Amino acid sequence: MTAVYVVAFVVGGIAVLASLLLAEIGGGGADAGAGHGSSTDGMPFLSLTSISAALLGAGAGGLIATWAGLGPVVTGGIAVGSAAVLLLLLQGVALPYLRRQQSNSHTGRLSYIGTLGTVTLEIPVDGWGEVSFVDPEGNRVRSRAVTDEPQALLKSTRVYISDVEADAVRVVGVPDTDPPLERH
Repeated sequence: MTAVYVVAFVVGGIAVLASLLLAEIGGGGADAGAGHGSSTDGMPFLSLTSISAALLGAGAGGLIATWAGLGPVVTGGIAVGSAAVLLLLLQGVALPYLRRQQSNSHTGRLSYIGTLGTVTLEIPVDGWGEVSFVDPEGNRVRSRAVTDEPQALLKSTRVYISDVEADAVRVVGVPDTDPPLERH
């Protein structure tokens, strides 16, 4: 059973680092990220960062309990409890702090308005998806996105960011403006 906790710890740790370094936190996180309060928030605890943190917590708690010589049932309980505590700390303390820091940065999220991006996770009419774009400072940003379009915006659709909300950007589809290539 120790091997399972070691794998959970290592995979969770690597995934948390990758998620943090690839900037899911900013719009969590990717995805992005965690929403609070609105019905379109989906399930923020299913973001890559949240799942990774829970896996890291379960691995760490399970390893410590195993090394302490506790029984498998107690060890499992400690692993689940550690996962829950780390997930709650991430959702309740770390992510809100990082979002506040982002809004205090030199260029805030309002600078995203008017930017063109690409849908990376389909955006349904009544839910949220994800877009990727380059901010005014040249940084690649992945953000939760919502739309008022009459149909879903499919992956790879070009979009225009029309507004910024607390936990998402509001986008509209951009018609394909490239002329068709002529064959000679």
